[in-house]
Amino acid sequence: MGFCVGAWMHDAPDTEYDASGKQAIVKHVCFGPLETQIWYKRMDGQYCREIHFIEGLQEGERFTDFISKAEMLEVIEAEIALCKNHGETNLAALLQAEKEKINLA
Repeated sequence: MGFCVGAWMHDAPDTEYDASGKQAIVKHVCFGPLETQIWYKRMDGQYCREIHFIEGLQEGERFTDFISKAEMLEVIEAEIALCKNHGETNLAALLQAEKEKINLA
């Protein structure tokens, strides 16, 4: 599941935490050069944005920033709006469910 806007693929949120204690909520993958931008929540309740350059001039570099709950909700809202604009109602619903979970935390 996912859709492309330009060089970026927008993918569905993860349903569980991975082995490192992260649950990716908003995932963007660029295919030229290969790069990922992922907004996730950690098991300890913190929120982060990670940029990973897989190819190109910055190959191998990874940057992680802590973000606030409000910033995370803004990113999710923007992604929901983008999904709706591109007819991706199922993906928008998944993101809405994650937004509601965050609001309850």
